[in-house]
Amino acid sequence: MTLSEHLLDKNLMILASAGSGKTYQLGNRIIGMIGAKEVDPERMVALTFTRKAAGEFADSVLTKLAAGTLDEDEAREIQEAVDGEFDVVEVLESVVRVLPRFQLGTIDSFFSQIVRGFQYELGLSGGTFELIEGRKQDLVMGELIHGVLSEVLESEEGDEFVQAFRRATMGKEELRVIKDLEQFLKSWHGLWKAGLSLEHFRGNGRFDHLPRVDEWEKQKLGLVQELSEEFEGFDGWTHGSQEKGVIKLLEAFKKHTIGSGVLTSFKGLFDKLVEAVAAGGQIVLQHHKSLEFTQEQSKLLSDLVLLAASCELVSAIERSEGVGFLVKRIDEECERQMRSRGMLGFDDVKNLLGRWKNNEEARLQREQIDFRLDGCYDHWFLDEFQDTSPTEWDGLEPLITEAASEGEGSLFIVGDKKQAIYGWRGGDVRLFDQVKDHFGKEMTAVPMDKSYRSSPEVLALVNEVCGNLALIGRLFGERVAARWDWHDHEAAKTSMPGEARVETVEKEEMMERLVETLKEVGVGEKKLACGILVRTGKQVTEISDHLREEGFDVIEEGRRKPMEDCAVGAAVMMLAELLADPVNPFAREAVEMSPINAVIQHRFKDVERFPWEDLLDEAREEGFAMMIERLVEPLRESLSEFGRRRLGDILRSVEEFDHSGNGTPRALRDWLTGLEVSQAPGDAAVQVMTIHKSKGLGFDVVVLPNLNDEQVPDRAKYEVAKAPGEWVLQTPASWVRSLFPPLVDAEECWEEEQRYEALCLLYVALTRAKQGLYVFLPRESKSRGKAAADWSSMANVVRQSVGDYQSAPGEWPKCVEPREVKEFPELPALGDAVPLRERTTPSKLKSSGAGFRGGTGAAVGLEVHQLFESIAWLGEGEKPETPQNLAGMIVDHALAIPEIRAIFSEQGQVTLYREQAFEVMVSGKWMSGVIDRMHVGPEGVCIYDYKTDMAVDTDSLRTKYEGQMKAYREAMGSVMKVPAESVRVYLLSTHLKTLIEV
Repeated sequence: MTLSEHLLDKNLMILASAGSGKTYQLGNRIIGMIGAKEVDPERMVALTFTRKAAGEFADSVLTKLAAGTLDEDEAREIQEAVDGEFDVVEVLESVVRVLPRFQLGTIDSFFSQIVRGFQYELGLSGGTFELIEGRKQDLVMGELIHGVLSEVLESEEGDEFVQAFRRATMGKEELRVIKDLEQFLKSWHGLWKAGLSLEHFRGNGRFDHLPRVDEWEKQKLGLVQELSEEFEGFDGWTHGSQEKGVIKLLEAFKKHTIGSGVLTSFKGLFDKLVEAVAAGGQIVLQHHKSLEFTQEQSKLLSDLVLLAASCELVSAIERSEGVGFLVKRIDEECERQMRSRGMLGFDDVKNLLGRWKNNEEARLQREQIDFRLDGCYDHWFLDEFQDTSPTEWDGLEPLITEAASEGEGSLFIVGDKKQAIYGWRGGDVRLFDQVKDHFGKEMTAVPMDKSYRSSPEVLALVNEVCGNLALIGRLFGERVAARWDWHDHEAAKTSMPGEARVETVEKEEMMERLVETLKEVGVGEKKLACGILVRTGKQVTEISDHLREEGFDVIEEGRRKPMEDCAVGAAVMMLAELLADPVNPFAREAVEMSPINAVIQHRFKDVERFPWEDLLDEAREEGFAMMIERLVEPLRESLSEFGRRRLGDILRSVEEFDHSGNGTPRALRDWLTGLEVSQAPGDAAVQVMTIHKSKGLGFDVVVLPNLNDEQVPDRAKYEVAKAPGEWVLQTPASWVRSLFPPLVDAEECWEEEQRYEALCLLYVALTRAKQGLYVFLPRESKSRGKAAADWSSMANVVRQSVGDYQSAPGEWPKCVEPREVKEFPELPALGDAVPLRERTTPSKLKSSGAGFRGGTGAAVGLEVHQLFESIAWLGEGEKPETPQNLAGMIVDHALAIPEIRAIFSEQGQVTLYREQAFEVMVSGKWMSGVIDRMHVGPEGVCIYDYKTDMAVDTDSLRTKYEGQMKAYREAMGSVMKVPAESVRVYLLSTHLKTLIEV
């Protein structure tokens, strides 16, 4: 069977191995359908998962057609590839003509287009649709979470929420729970959004026969007592230590409380007992020697173990129900604050289009959409199908099934089951088989195993390792081996020189050996793209830092991290931390130890305190980017070229932040935290990345240092037990799971998927190499003993397949040309910015005045502001939580004054604004500012500004801030469209403990 004979079949599935040219064939299929089948390109939809991949196959189509119009041989080659005849020029014209409407893109963008076009059919209101992603989505979601927690805790259902949250995070330290909350929500909220309900989190009726949790405490002592009496005079002991072991075990049962883990720590005899109870029948244990219990003893032991396990499972169900309540509440707030306003993330979009399976109303809504789209698209092309999730397939299925089942429509699927490494992100490789079974004989399946990427030497190692089905079956299980659809790979470029090497390296020598190998091959000196592929982000950082110290030009995962990988970035990050929180001692010390401090001391030598107010005034007036540039400009000459490039990254990013309009120092800190800048593969000699990030890429040289030798699966990471569409639970202890068949089945499925994905990960890592592949295996631990032969790890597959391996002498780099290092000219310095409008802030309009005795200090004043800012409305008798320090005392004393407390007491029909930033034109000047607190209601607009000054009397305070308050009045009058004189402005003086109208 040749691919060209079937490339234009109505429904075609290509199983394309790594480097086999799937993008090339995808382009051929599109061209052939337009040319030979005369399909209108506007009726085609070609979808993949990344913008890069979408750009590649769009470029493939256009480049190939353009070449065919200029060269008859190229045109003939295109026609032969699809086994058809057509006019290449006409095909190019038809594609170019409809290019703006040609659906060659990502699956996310296609779904977004549908949602944007059918908002009302999908239940969205508001008339707008904004897709939020990346760091913006993270920031919005973070703000929403904090808002939800504060609002819910202040509401009547606060107590219920707290109890649910405690159940959801039972057994975790409070500090860790708060830090992990966003990650916690990402995993569980994703399950909720996929169509689950609280019933699924309760077990959905699957475990209704279980006792209450408190039954363990009620019954355990009685069962232990009965067993103790049964063992009195028992003469069935066959070894002297058996009786002592059983007595200790019964004591452990007496001490055990649900969730305590006492039994889990009691290894050996307990594990054997649980295994025997799971098997059923009369209990016989092998403890030194065979030990057979009587039927009555077996029954009582089974009752005791099963009662403990059942109550542990009920506890897990209650914790899961707490999780369900938590994510339900979060989802309701997402609906209220985001989705109802048309703000959706990609997951929301996918779930909207896939929820037709959940209920009849959603199905009818979806039919309206499908009826209209069926008339637009007949031919579907799906790339990287192994990464498709069930939710994504549910969104596409109605349209695709209609096109592929009848009429002139068609379906083309391309992917590789062996590269299914995104199961953790939702990708489900089983969709290949489901789709193939659905269409049966109407779907042609063709393999592609010839590699156009790798040399014969590289592929020989790949075949030896990944084609060892007997070993894969022994290490990873026969079910995984049966799913591993393997054909030996063949090199298309048989003359390409290369080398493959596997060597065992001691852990402490790995870095040294890595550097030696890179220098042997000529990385950095030759025109060689090098990828160093590892398992974790921590390894990426460690290896990158070491290689930089050795003089290599390195980027991490195709992205630069300027706040982390250079000294100037770390200094600016600490400055942002200090501006956001002036009482942070670590940030202050870090800034004082950095070169930036010398610039600050020189510029503000007359200021005794840290000049954070002055720096923030500069930032408000000219932007944070200009403020930071002034601080680092005197240091530019002392920076290396690497440091200057990173400084450019930082300033460009901060400039982007300035344009975002969110000009608070805390927002800047959040913006810069974890900042990443995309970088093209050719920008550095060495790229260090995780194997996951390398998918779709190819490198001349690939090094796999310290290949992962951890056993798969790692059961410590088994945190969610689920039967898809039926139930989902936080996992109880492993011994508990072993006693309930539904949990056993769920865990076996999870283990199989983990092992299959590990095998896919190994395959992806090995197949990134074009010419040089270098694998470092860690020394096998002697403690494994006999278990070493069956140790199921990525490294052990390689170790037992080839051991230390050398394909051929490493002569191939000698014919590679030297690398050219481009010298970039120094850019001319730009002059100072010239503002088009005069810019001011209300704080500049305050006067120094007399009548003041020192002050509370900037840090304390800032904390007082933050404490007031955290208060929305106080109920009768309610006291906000304040710290036991000076700032907390100041706020408590102020709120004890009735007229001040009245500001924070709930008021009907009043809209509250806290820390409200504004940008407005007043008297021809551009004014920027932040209002501490503002009430807008039937009685008008009231502004409250918190002041901690040590004023002698109200007149001196009023005089000092009269200009600033006048500016607030004019600004809000302009914003609220009311006369300025009708806006009331008050100073809340914490020292004088009074309100002062200005």
